[in-house]
Amino acid sequence: MEEIAGNDDASQRIVNCEVLVDNAPFSFEISGQFHWGDDEVLYKEKGNIISGRPWKNRGYTQLKLLNEMDSSSLRRSIKKVLLRIFKELRIHCDDRFTLEKYHHTIRTESLHQRVIGETSRLTGGDFGFDLPKLIRKISNELEAPLEIFNPLLNEEYIILRINRPHSLDMNPPHRDGYQDVWKDTLNIWIPIAGCTPQSSLPVIPGSHLWNEKEIYRTAVQGAMINNRRYHVPGIVKTRRGRLHMIRPCPRYGEALVFTPFLIHGAALNSQRDTTRFSLELRLFHGNALKKAGTFGLSSAKADVFQGLPD
Repeated sequence: MEEIAGNDDASQRIVNCEVLVDNAPFSFEISGQFHWGDDEVLYKEKGNIISGRPWKNRGYTQLKLLNEMDSSSLRRSIKKVLLRIFKELRIHCDDRFTLEKYHHTIRTESLHQRVIGETSRLTGGDFGFDLPKLIRKISNELEAPLEIFNPLLNEEYIILRINRPHSLDMNPPHRDGYQDVWKDTLNIWIPIAGCTPQSSLPVIPGSHLWNEKEIYRTAVQGAMINNRRYHVPGIVKTRRGRLHMIRPCPRYGEALVFTPFLIHGAALNSQRDTTRFSLELRLFHGNALKKAGTFGLSSAKADVFQGLPD
């Protein structure tokens, strides 16, 4: 990657983002306006959802949430959601369709963009699965009152992630906590299909503790990859050197749970012929419901719609 000098660069430029994922090098270009962050640590220990947890310094953990029967039920429910979307978009699909071979049915980029336009804004009502029970289990495990209802958007917010093999169906490395609306949340990443050490979500352990002055990134809605604009800021470099990421790779029935300040993304699916599906929830701490009353709802919506992850 090119050497970057100075504190800011207001001009549009292309930077090669170099990451190591489980020690395997991977790079891609991000275009945007880049800057070094301010002298601050965004993660606050006091009152944080993960405060007091044995994994707080790592920033993530893996929780066993579902037994084999419930895990299979969730997968079937998600397949039904996808088939409903196909029907609404008038996409033909035969009886042999499987989630892992999604890319055999959705063969063009334009068609894929239409599908993820629907899967990126789901609610609990879209699933024939007891999501409240799942959320109660997470709350009990973490000993914290967590809600899927987003008090600042005044709605639920669930994403079905679809990552085709050898594509750029991924976010750049980023923190969700750059937007105020996500600061009181906990990220829940649940593998559904095609999740392996070659496709699972990468994270940087302990990166939620890093000072922003060490981070070189774009602004919100400032990153472009392959001519596609991303809402989340793209992190391309730190003063610590290249981005060293790992894939925790939770098993089916488990979930990857992490603070929104943890750097994650760059989830290249390097499998030869398998699409990866995962479900992403953002759970709010009960305290966020109280804060919502003082955070103008209309302005919160405007802010988050500028910063929704793709």
